[in-house]
Amino acid sequence: MPDPKRLARGVVRRARRLRVRMAATYRSGEPRSIPDPRDQPTHIGPIFDAGVAAARQRMQAAGIDLEYDVAYESFDLAHFLLQARNLLTEDRDPLEQFLGNGAQAKASPEINFDMRTYLARHPERSAGLARSPYVAWLREGKQAGEIADPAPGLELMAPVLGLSEAKIADLLGSLRLDVQHRLRTGRLGEMVAKAADVEPLIAESWSQTAAPKIPPFYNDTTSVQVAAIHGAQRAAGFTRARVVLVVSDPRWGGGRRAEGHLAHALARHLDPSEVVVVYTEREGRAPHGRFPEGVREVDLVLNLQELAPEDAGRALVELIRSFNPDLVINVNSVLLYLAMNSYGKALAATQRIFLVMFGNERLALGNWVGLPLRYFYRCVDLVEGVITDSDHLREWLVDRYQLPQETQDRIHVFRAPVDPGLEPAAANARNPSARPQVYWAGRFDRQKRVDLAFEIARRMPDVDFRMWGEEVLNAPLLEEPPANAHLHGPYQHISELDLAGADAWLYTSAWDGVPSQLLEVAMTGIPLVASEVGGTGEVLSREDAWPVTEFEDPDAYVTALREVLSDPSGARRRAAALRERMLRERTEEAYDMQVATILLGLDEKVGVAPGREAAS
Repeated sequence: MPDPKRLARGVVRRARRLRVRMAATYRSGEPRSIPDPRDQPTHIGPIFDAGVAAARQRMQAAGIDLEYDVAYESFDLAHFLLQARNLLTEDRDPLEQFLGNGAQAKASPEINFDMRTYLARHPERSAGLARSPYVAWLREGKQAGEIADPAPGLELMAPVLGLSEAKIADLLGSLRLDVQHRLRTGRLGEMVAKAADVEPLIAESWSQTAAPKIPPFYNDTTSVQVAAIHGAQRAAGFTRARVVLVVSDPRWGGGRRAEGHLAHALARHLDPSEVVVVYTEREGRAPHGRFPEGVREVDLVLNLQELAPEDAGRALVELIRSFNPDLVINVNSVLLYLAMNSYGKALAATQRIFLVMFGNERLALGNWVGLPLRYFYRCVDLVEGVITDSDHLREWLVDRYQLPQETQDRIHVFRAPVDPGLEPAAANARNPSARPQVYWAGRFDRQKRVDLAFEIARRMPDVDFRMWGEEVLNAPLLEEPPANAHLHGPYQHISELDLAGADAWLYTSAWDGVPSQLLEVAMTGIPLVASEVGGTGEVLSREDAWPVTEFEDPDAYVTALREVLSDPSGARRRAAALRERMLRERTEEAYDMQVATILLGLDEKVGVAPGREAAS
C-alpha cells in the first residue's frame, strides 16, 4: 500500500504551490489573464509572442483540475506551440489538448520530455491512472529516477561515454535548456532572426529548435553506429592496426583459407597484433589455427543490430578509419563493397585497398551471380589492386571486361601455399574382403553437388561413401541418401578424420576456384577424383590425380573411382606425386614474397619498405 505520510506530504506541497500561484497571479476560477513570467519576448518575433500570450489566456484557471495544475507548473507553452502551431490561432486550451491526447501525444510539453521514448522505457505508464503519462512522470516518475529524455540510444551510449543513463540525461537536459535560452532571448537567436530578415525561409527553422539534435544522440541510427564502432574497438583493445582484413564471416572448415594465408604471411613482416580481422556478415570466430596468435578478431555483426546496409556500411567505414591502417583487404565482405559506392573514394584517399575475389556462383535457373560479376567493375578503379586465387579467374576478368594493360597489371594471382606439416596418410590396410571407403566433404549446397555424390554412391553399392558437411541457407532440398552414403557433421580440420581409412577422395563441385580442400587432400596422399572446373585444373593433372572433365556425368566419376580401387598401390604412388608437385609449386616462401612486395610494398631483397625500418 502507498505510504500515507508520503501521500500527505505530496498533497501539502501541491496545495502550498497552488496557493502561492493563485495569490500572485489570479483568483481561483478566473482566467489566467495576468502575464506569466515565463512568457518573455523572444527573437521568434512579436506575432509569435502575441500568439503565446493569447493562448495563455485560454488556459484553464487553477483549482479546477489537480492534474492540470500539476502539468501547468512545468508546461512550456512557447515550446509546445512551436510544435503545434495551429493552436496559436485556434480557440482551444493547449494544455488541455495535450493532456487529452494522453499517451498518443506527439508534441512535447517541455524540451527535456519525450512521450515516445518515456513510454518505451516505462510502458506501464501508458495505462496509468493519470490522464497523461506526463502527469504520472511529474508526480512520481521523475523523483523515482524514470528517464523521459528525448535523446535516442541512451542505453547504447552509456558504456561508450562511461556514464550512467541518468547522468547523460542530466547533462543533455542542461545543454538543451542552455541552447533554448540562447535561441529565444540570447545572441544566437538574434543572429537567426537577422538571417530570417534576409531570407524568410530561415524562419521556418524555428520549429526545429524545439528538438535540438545533439551528436551523437542524433537519432537511433547514429547511436547504434557509434555504439557498434565503440564495441568493435573495445574488442580490439583500442589499439591501432596496420592492416584491417574485412571478412564476410568465419567460414566453414578448419583450413587457413585466403584470409588465414594472408594473415600468416603478414605476421612474418608485422607484429600479429597489428592485424585486425573484422567480420561483417555473420558473427563468430575463426577456427583455431586460421590466424596467428595475436591477430585480433572483431565481430561487427553483433553490434550492428538491424541497421540498413547504407547505415551499417557507414559504421564499417568509420571503424576502418578509426584503426588508421596502412592497408585494407576485403575478403568477400558484401557490406564493404556496398559501402564503397558512397565512401570508396574517401577511403581510398587515406588507405591502400585490395580486393580478394573468388569465382562466381551459379543459380538454379542457370544464371551466374557473384562478387566478381557485381562489384569488380564498380570498384576496380577505386582500389590499389585485386587478388584472385586462380589464373582462371584472372583470365575471366581480363576477357569479360576487356581490361587495358594498366588494369591487368593490378590483378594478382596469389597461389595459396600448401601445408607441408600435413603428413601423408598411411595406406588403407583393410582386409581385402572389407568394403572400400570413399571420402567426400563440403557444404551441402548446389555448388558441391551432393545429389551427384549420392548418384555415384547408388551406382557403386559395394563401396561406402563417408560424407562430411552441413546444409546451408538457400540450399536445395537434400534428398534421401542411399544406404551406402553415411552423413557426418562438419569437421574443423582435415587432420581430425581417420585418413588411413580412405581409399579415395571424391570432389564433385560444379564450379570453383582453387578450393583449399583440394590442396589439403593433395597433402594427404589419398588418391583424388575431382571435377575439373574453373581453377581446379590448376591443382589436378592426369599424371598425379583423376580429373573428371565430364563433371556432370556420374559414370565418369564411377570409372575414375573404379580405376583407383582396382590398383591401390599404383593409385597411392600417383597421389604421392601430386603431393610432391604441390610442395614445389605452392610454397609459403613464394606466397610471402607476394604479400611483402605487393601488399606491404617492401623491398624483396632487403625486406623493408623504402625509408622504413624492417618490421619484426
